[in-house]
Amino acid sequence: MNKRWLLVISLFFVVSGDPCFALTTGEVVNRVQERYGQIWSLIADFTQESTNKMLDQTRRTRGKVYFKKGGLMRWEYATSPRNVWVSDGKTLWFYQPEDKQVFIQRVDPEEGGLFLTFLVGEGDVAQDFEIHGIGEEAGETEKGYRIDLTPKKPHAMMSRLTLMVDRETFQVYQAEVYDAYDNLTRTRFKRIKVNRDLCRDLFTFEIPPGIEVIENPGLE
Repeated sequence: MNKRWLLVISLFFVVSGDPCFALTTGEVVNRVQERYGQIWSLIADFTQESTNKMLDQTRRTRGKVYFKKGGLMRWEYATSPRNVWVSDGKTLWFYQPEDKQVFIQRVDPEEGGLFLTFLVGEGDVAQDFEIHGIGEEAGETEKGYRIDLTPKKPHAMMSRLTLMVDRETFQVYQAEVYDAYDNLTRTRFKRIKVNRDLCRDLFTFEIPPGIEVIENPGLE
């Protein structure tokens, strides 16, 4: 056997990879948690697909999202109906400009609807969710890994959650949320920026004049 052929065979085994070096789902979760433990704010563009299983309808939207430690978040939709979700960690505002309405409710500290709070170093994926296949080799995606989760406590808006994780950065680039009726909301994050200074005023909502205010609408 000549040396060139021996080199080709050696490279084959290196590229193929040894199963011993494959990451388990549990290891991927740990690396995700470590990554986000260093983050206190996050900005990203997003695209979103919301599918109603019963009606077999899918709506596609896009926009920009802001997260900051302390349960602060802001989702701004750039496509019609250009809705806005804002939370200061205590109050949640849902503004529907086309309907000239804003819904207001108190944020439940046990749930809060903020199932992505770990993106800014809050919460613990392993404590808050059942991790499927935790000791098994992590599922592969086009860019990295797939993590399937089920909330340990009942969550009105989420029966299960799937995260897509970048294999290089261990950042979450896509989240798939299923509700109790198996309707799916798929959110993909792009142009992610972390640990930027974000004004706290970004996470409060000033109600425009002439807007109907509806309190405690049961959004949770």
